Amino acid sequence: MRSRLAAVCRYEFRMQIRKRSLWLSTAGLAAVIGLAQGDRGPRHLPDGTAAAHVMAGWALLFSMIVPIGFGMVLADRLVRDQRLGAASLLRSLPTRQGTLVAGKYLGAVAATALPGLLAMLVTAAGEFVNRGDASLFAWAVVAFALVLLPGIAFVAAFALVCPLVLTAPLFRALFVGYWFWGNMLAPNYLPSLTGTLVTPIGDYAASWLMGERALYAGAPGWPAFLRPEPGMTPALISIASLALLALPPLVLAGPLLTRRTSS
Repeated sequence: MRSRLAAVCRYEFRMQIRKRSLWLSTAGLAAVIGLAQGDRGPRHLPDGTAAAHVMAGWALLFSMIVPIGFGMVLADRLVRDQRLGAASLLRSLPTRQGTLVAGKYLGAVAATALPGLLAMLVTAAGEFVNRGDASLFAWAVVAFALVLLPGIAFVAAFALVCPLVLTAPLFRALFVGYWFWGNMLAPNYLPSLTGTLVTPIGDYAASWLMGERALYAGAPGWPAFLRPEPGMTPALISIASLALLALPPLVLAGPLLTRRTSS
């Protein structure tokens, strides 16, 4: 079972990592948000700012927009298998449907995460030139793992599975609307999930690393029980919650694929 899961994961990783759209969207979105961050962005933090604070700020900045590109790239992955006939070939292999879905998901997450990690390391190199602190590279990896990666895993699950029901173009349109409503719309303007434990932008984890409130984490709003004061425990709960929320679409993927095949 493990060897088959690893084989599917490797196959999916190789398929995704070769897509130019993945690299171009990541580089383009990271460059845009990096240049448009304004004077409150991490690039303008004063000398002597802790490396953890600096890299958490960059991770949060990238997480505001880069996962949108990941969602767009992954939205037609399972649908494309059906359209090109690859799904029939995969079903002929001695591998369970659940193993195929899990392998595709893990491979897709790994492939989309790699450009994000490289963006963080490139940014750490730029900050190192100005700050001369080698720990920036270690904190870049930590900030990526705690701030960006949970959101990527969350987005990947829905981007892979939802188009089986909604179609890829409709999912992309709804996903962009959700991303800005549920991550960056202040809850005092309109009821929103912004600033809650289930916000995939990672502001609770960023707040923990920075030692201060990042963006809207814990901002007053509804529902109040999902908006505790930022800290280590809420950050870990937020990361775990995003991982758990990624499970339902993955569980439904097998039956959805079977239904599409039989219809």
